Amino acid sequence: MYNTKMPLTKNELLPFLCNISEQFHIGMAIISLEKSDFPFVYVNQAFTTLTGYLQTELIGKNFDVLTGVKTSMEHNGELFFNFDRRQPFEVNMIHYQKDGCAFWNHIFCQPIVDRDGLASYALIHCMDITEQMLSKMLSKLEHEVYIDLEENGELNNILQLITEKVEQYYIRDIFCAIHVVDHERNLVAIASGSLPLSLIQAMNHLEMSGSATGYNDSVIYINDLSSKNIDSNNLIKKYNLSSCWSKPIFTNEKNLLGYFSIYIKEEMQLRQVDIEFLKKLSPIVALSMKYVKQKQELKKLAFFDMTTGIPNYNNFYTNLAMWVDKKIVGSLLIIQPNEYSSIVDLYGRKSGDELIGQIVNRFLSINNLNSDVIYGRFSTTSVILGVKQSNVENLDHFINEILQITSTPFTIADRDIFITLRIGVSYFNEHLTIDESIRRADTALTNSRLQNSLVSYFEMGTDEIIQRELNILNQLQFGIKNEEFTVYLQPKINLNTDEIEGFEALARWHSPVLGPVSPAEFIPIAEKSGKINEVDILILRKVLKFQNIRLSKGLKMVPIAVNISPVHFYSESFMKDFLSLVEKYQITPDYIKIEVTESVELFDFKKAKDILLELKKLGYESSIDDFGVGFSSLSYLQQLPFSEIKIDRSFINDINNSDMHAVVQTIVLLAEKLRMHVVAEGIETAEQYSILQKMGCKSGQGYYFHKPMPLEEAENLLDTI
Repeated sequence: MYNTKMPLTKNELLPFLCNISEQFHIGMAIISLEKSDFPFVYVNQAFTTLTGYLQTELIGKNFDVLTGVKTSMEHNGELFFNFDRRQPFEVNMIHYQKDGCAFWNHIFCQPIVDRDGLASYALIHCMDITEQMLSKMLSKLEHEVYIDLEENGELNNILQLITEKVEQYYIRDIFCAIHVVDHERNLVAIASGSLPLSLIQAMNHLEMSGSATGYNDSVIYINDLSSKNIDSNNLIKKYNLSSCWSKPIFTNEKNLLGYFSIYIKEEMQLRQVDIEFLKKLSPIVALSMKYVKQKQELKKLAFFDMTTGIPNYNNFYTNLAMWVDKKIVGSLLIIQPNEYSSIVDLYGRKSGDELIGQIVNRFLSINNLNSDVIYGRFSTTSVILGVKQSNVENLDHFINEILQITSTPFTIADRDIFITLRIGVSYFNEHLTIDESIRRADTALTNSRLQNSLVSYFEMGTDEIIQRELNILNQLQFGIKNEEFTVYLQPKINLNTDEIEGFEALARWHSPVLGPVSPAEFIPIAEKSGKINEVDILILRKVLKFQNIRLSKGLKMVPIAVNISPVHFYSESFMKDFLSLVEKYQITPDYIKIEVTESVELFDFKKAKDILLELKKLGYESSIDDFGVGFSSLSYLQQLPFSEIKIDRSFINDINNSDMHAVVQTIVLLAEKLRMHVVAEGIETAEQYSILQKMGCKSGQGYYFHKPMPLEEAENLLDTI
């Protein structure tokens, strides 16, 4: 084994350590631990290179000779305390070379014991770690900047933080400032550490001309401040400023953002470590400026409508919340141009945005609005307006002023276009939630469309209607899933023989939650929600099952017409589903018909025609229900292969009127010319029955003959005739 005990005496130890120190290429110093000031007794050549001092200038001195303005007195005290303890330790601290240049010194102390076990000397390793410490400082600075970016986000504050932290952390005693390039390509000082910003703004040491505007990532600008700033010389002398190093800050696209400047208190040359520091600092400043710009853009996105530049809904909501917090009361108006959709269809969405912008500009020109009005874009098609009650005491007069802004045409796509407005009105106060106030205004706007009025004030009864529709919609899915829908059949009567020649299948719904729900209520809701397909298929399945049972029992059979919504024509699976069901229940085309409601618009004539033609080839007849109610009846007859027309009950109700009599007569004759069967719906009196017979109408249905009845009653009726 090696003998680890030091074999040298105290007197033999020092020459040995001196000799060992010279073998190292890093700074080595030997200090005496026996003296209270711990002086240097030896330093190697690398140590003199590190500090700039000669050996003779250091021997007998201690580490105090290396201290300066930025040296931490706490660290210095810790250094001597640990010497006194005669224990190994290491510490990082700022020291100064003979010429005054600061550096970060990594000190490792190893006490050395002699043969008697006494530690009379310590071997000190010293290393310049300035670059590593500056990198660590930049990382710390970057972290602090990002935290402030998240919490604050104002450019001036962020850049101010950077200048202050650099002054605090940097190894030299300096001042910092940041100039940025404004929209007019001028340099503006917006941040300064401890120097007054006014002094930075007054000094003329940076220019936007010449090479300074070109991209050169390694250029550092050094200026003689006193020669360029005669007017500010007194202040320059006051702060002992001599020169300035300025590093241009560029974007990734090489666009100049500004300059980061370091103001030196005494004449000092730049070292490579300083240049590298400024190079690494510059991207942090650039990234901060970019981040702030993006954050400002995001804030703009969050609070302004980008297509029109007007405040958005979030902006309006925030301002309204502040009003309500201050117990301000007033009115809410949602304004919508009726022609918005038509303008977008004709000229594009950009023109619709232009229309919204022009509307806002016009109502903002109304007198006495000022700060008593807040506004924002409520939706694609509307604007929301909040008005303090104190400003608009006569709300009707104010609304009339808004309506008057349409008295002159709007310029859209280089054309003068007159528009009309609808306005929904509610109120707001501290006792009503903001969401509820806005909802009420929106409900009032909806009601204005239903009532075809320009202005609608919120009424509580509207809520009940909407709530009823919502309840129906909520229960509709349960009704379909649990097959709560039942089939009622209404006989079709041959008007010449009074015999039953078929039935029309009608859907009825008794909800365990809502009770009986009228078809007039649930069918429109089912159509709007896209559930009508499922209701139709459910009724079709029950009708086919009914027919299948009667057929299997050999009972009397008549065709049953099933209502099919035109929305089925947009479903790729309709034909497959339909044919699959009729095949499953083995019902031939003789006993099933399809009725398509004419009051629901058919947008895709070609697809509807293809489906109806395919059904006709397979033997299934189709009829057009509620004929005359829609807008394209004659077009339907021309393009779609219907075999039957069902005249809507509204015509039959008024058949005694001479004009309506002529209309019904025309429909009967038209159907005869087109070789189509005609059925009159809603026959309720003997007089109507007689008139239709005389016209030549072959079939009819209505309460005069039979009301719609459950399947059991329809069976009994068929079995008794």
